[in-house]
Amino acid sequence: MIIKVCGMAEPENISGLLGIAGVDWMGMIFYPPSGRYVPNFGQDATRYKGIALPKVGVFVNESTEEILRIVKDYGLSMVQLHGDESTDQLQALKEQTEVKLIKVFRVGADWSWKSLEPYIDLVDYFLFDTDGPSYGGTGHQFNWELLESYPYETPFLLSGGITPKDAENLLACYEAFPAMVGIDINSKFEISKGVKDLEKIKTFTAAIRDKAATAKKKKTDDKD
Repeated sequence: MIIKVCGMAEPENISGLLGIAGVDWMGMIFYPPSGRYVPNFGQDATRYKGIALPKVGVFVNESTEEILRIVKDYGLSMVQLHGDESTDQLQALKEQTEVKLIKVFRVGADWSWKSLEPYIDLVDYFLFDTDGPSYGGTGHQFNWELLESYPYETPFLLSGGITPKDAENLLACYEAFPAMVGIDINSKFEISKGVKDLEKIKTFTAAIRDKAATAKKKKTDDKD
């Protein structure tokens, strides 16, 4: 299971994250209204560019030109689009950069899978978050059981209000939903916006990896 820690911004905190086994991707927010907006932390882009952990840049209704500039300046591996981006913009990004593309959809009461169809051939991953009044995360979970009816093969990540206590439930989802490849954690693991509680992340990732290893062994034993 891919574990993405989103909303990273403060350089020393990032250095600590790099030492935690089991973290796969790091999310960095480039949306000015966000309290986790990376440039607000006063560091030059070159300080982030050399970080070895794959970096996911999170954007909301940003221009293609600005996204491409930030991809280059910060050495991003992926672009996550969290707004109302058009298929034309995703096509343009796909043609002009080799980074992977993630499109976020916010799941609410009137959810329909059909809204994903125009994007299927344009993205590498979908990410499902909880619907709310703004583009940022709500810190709440949607009904994860809805993912049982996911009708496509495009891999997806689960986000929205994930807490340190959710390891077992997340692993159950991972095993139950064939297209689910990972999770995205953020606000429930923070000391303050843009600064993560590294001990919480360390404990959580260890629990995920532990439970996954146990489940894999059980499957192997059952086959034998």
